[in-house]
Amino acid sequence: MQQYIPSQSEMQIHSKRTALFFIACLACLALFAQERPGPAFPLSLSVNGHHLKDRNGKPFLIREISAWGLIQALSEDDEESFLDSVKERGFNTVMVSIISFDTRFAGNPPNWEGISPFRQPWDFSTYNPAYFEHADRFLKLAMDKGFLVLLVPCYLGYKGDVNQGWANKLLMPSNSREKSRSYGQFLGRRYADFPNLIWVAGGDNRGDGPLYAHLNAIIQGIKSFDSVHLWTGHFESAQPTNWSTGNPLYASYIDLDGLYDFVESDLGAESPQYRTELKQYGRGKMIFQLDQSYEHDIPHVADNEDPAHMRRKNYDGLLSGCAGTSFSPGLPGNPCYTFIDWKPLMNTEGMREMKYCFEFFESLRWYDLVPLTGDRLIRTGRGAWATVDYVCAAMDLDRSMLVAYLPTARTLQIDLARLRGKSVTATWIDPQTGKRQKAGSFRTQGRVNLAPPASGDWVLLIEKAPDPS
Repeated sequence: MQQYIPSQSEMQIHSKRTALFFIACLACLALFAQERPGPAFPLSLSVNGHHLKDRNGKPFLIREISAWGLIQALSEDDEESFLDSVKERGFNTVMVSIISFDTRFAGNPPNWEGISPFRQPWDFSTYNPAYFEHADRFLKLAMDKGFLVLLVPCYLGYKGDVNQGWANKLLMPSNSREKSRSYGQFLGRRYADFPNLIWVAGGDNRGDGPLYAHLNAIIQGIKSFDSVHLWTGHFESAQPTNWSTGNPLYASYIDLDGLYDFVESDLGAESPQYRTELKQYGRGKMIFQLDQSYEHDIPHVADNEDPAHMRRKNYDGLLSGCAGTSFSPGLPGNPCYTFIDWKPLMNTEGMREMKYCFEFFESLRWYDLVPLTGDRLIRTGRGAWATVDYVCAAMDLDRSMLVAYLPTARTLQIDLARLRGKSVTATWIDPQTGKRQKAGSFRTQGRVNLAPPASGDWVLLIEKAPDPS
């Protein structure tokens, strides 16, 4: 048989087709690598009301970064880079203001790249479409990357500080309650169909006195066109308004009860923080750590400067009924939320340790955990109740998993007979490194004493061992 020899033109065509096919394959592989399964928005409350779930029923643990100035301060390229950076570190939620007026922020607030949110200062009925088209693109970008956005429609700001927030602008003669309601209606119409939003009322302010008429009008304006999205509230980090439902002016609007605890000592008689979290969890509404732990920020106390203090609050909360936690990184003189120089903040000690925290809880059926308040399972070693050295713990309903956070090393005595299954495995997790060390396998008979391998804080995980086949 005569051998077929292709012509030069046929060989060139074949080479081009092969090259195109190879390029197409690489493109498909690159696209596949970039696509990470994320939540199917919108989110809703679980059947028991204690956590969020996505459209497919998958539980959603809020892993939030407080990024107040993000929409106003950064270019759209930098917004994307920021979201990519924090996603790599385990965050899935950002809390932002849709409009920002804070003189500390980058980008000449309240303008975004020279574009004001209002055509006439400070008339809230003269919203500028060009500004909100940018906000639209950010919210769509966040959704595409799997982010829930806790969206503050009008951050009020600290009382008495005219350089933060919109409180004094709302009360100017150029504005009115009717104009504030018009602004809310504008937001409600525009964002009712964005599935990745939860609205946040307030912003470092109780919204009382003359401000009540304006904030209430904004909320009612939003709700007149948007009856779908859930609401939480960020009021004042002091009792009782540190909880969203603690503000009686807006409690009827609140679906998710967020804790805003900037400084733990502000809790007074309800300190340490786990005490108020356990109390609020018992009331039945979903609770989460809405806003806390600003690394190296004012007032430069343990809540901001001590990594162990911050770790304790995060782990204690997630073991005391909270369905989410929060963090905001910083270096001395450089808080993230201003976005003056955010890139060096992606690798702070706090950011690394938050990633380990997120990874640990996402590896568990965290949504099945119920706070453990009795002493029949952990017999000794928990420490004194109402002190920072107390061991917070949680167990799932079928008694197959126990998680405990030890703020300092000590020996725990566990009554294994109260756990399900014939045997269990115990593991120590170092929250500073994320590394795991096996503590042993045990029959569920009698009691066992377990001590961490070194000093410092530790997490203990005890799980039902697989039944032998």
